[in-house]
Amino acid sequence: MNRSLAISGSSTLIYTGLAILMGVLPGIWLSRVPPTPGLKPLTPLEARGRDVYVSEGCFYCHTQQVRPLSGDKPFGRPSAPGDYAYQTTELLGSERNGPDLSNIGTRQSSSIWQYIHLYQPRAVVPQSIMPAFPWLFRVVDKLPPDEKAVPLPPQFAPGGTVIPNDDGKALAAYLLSLKQPALVSTQPGAAPLGPSSRPLGFDATKGAALFADNCASCHGAEGKGVPGTFPPLAGDPVVNAANPTAHIGAVLHGLSGNVINGHKYEAPMPAFADQLSDQQIADIIDHERSSWGNRGALISAADVVAARANEPLQNRATPPEQVSPVAAPAPTFDAAEGSKLFADNCAACHGAEGKGVPGTFPPLAGDEVVNATDPTEHISAMLRGLSGKAINGQKYEVEMPPFADRLSDQQITDIINHERTSWGNHGPLVTPADITKLRAKK
Repeated sequence: MNRSLAISGSSTLIYTGLAILMGVLPGIWLSRVPPTPGLKPLTPLEARGRDVYVSEGCFYCHTQQVRPLSGDKPFGRPSAPGDYAYQTTELLGSERNGPDLSNIGTRQSSSIWQYIHLYQPRAVVPQSIMPAFPWLFRVVDKLPPDEKAVPLPPQFAPGGTVIPNDDGKALAAYLLSLKQPALVSTQPGAAPLGPSSRPLGFDATKGAALFADNCASCHGAEGKGVPGTFPPLAGDPVVNAANPTAHIGAVLHGLSGNVINGHKYEAPMPAFADQLSDQQIADIIDHERSSWGNRGALISAADVVAARANEPLQNRATPPEQVSPVAAPAPTFDAAEGSKLFADNCAACHGAEGKGVPGTFPPLAGDEVVNATDPTEHISAMLRGLSGKAINGQKYEVEMPPFADRLSDQQITDIINHERTSWGNHGPLVTPADITKLRAKK
């Protein structure tokens, strides 16, 4: 009996000690972690929205914890303990069927977008698997005073005027409150942790990725926007203008209530001046100016710096360093089409990131021919193929097929220009005329 009591008592003491050591003490320590500088407590409306977030089960599919991994970069900076100072219990989540929401209030700061997305996610993200939440809204015949209608695309409108109910307003307010303040390094002289910049130049791959992460949810992956709600970028006069001031200003400072092509768009466009570096903004703008049939002159990070300082920018033609030495016409490069053509015809061997397969298929990233000022050899390889060629000291026996009879001059141009503007490459662009001229040389 005494032995049983001793074992029982000892076990209780051990378990109690472990609970204090592993649960209570860390909890006390964490409760004393100060809020991240700039973090704000929830307002009563936002706190109610948090309750709606829980009751609707949003945390089953969305996390609120950004990991220090490259795949999490689109969601914000890595989460810090102070980010959760005003949130008890923390809604970290364990499944990520949808994107992380730690910084959704910064990434998507439009309440109109949030309402449309909650009412019918596929109205703004066609490939979304998120369920719709129409019970967070009301359909009325007449718009009440002091209410704003949710501007749904016609194919998703129910036939009346849609307005959010109190739970819908609260949930949207909570989502918009989820913003990560910038972290300040404790090392003397260090700058706030934020987006990094790169050398000047347009990287088509990074431009496409940045657009997908920051812009496509409103403007669409194909630049078509959402009719009546978010403006299209394909064919937009500002995107194609010779003077890029208005285009850069919109990305830096946002827009609200602007009339575009005769239609007034109420949904505000968020400002990206504090979210993205000058180079990242330049890459996004150059992606928009070279995709979906747009032919706007490319810009540089220096143009974004000047626009931040309100310095006037001049009309510009294609910069001289981007003009091919083979032909005089300005390059015509559709970045989105070039990326697709490369994926369909080249990525199987050279890889989606241009790294190739060591010893079997050569890399294109950093390749001397791809970055050469004279594109003759690059074009010739695409037209006529290669076999048994030594590249950077490595002989590649696998034959590269010719594309002269498979692709048009414009398609070959778009592939070559994709290769010359991706993965850190900065080769001058080519034109279809360059391809035509070399195709004629047998």
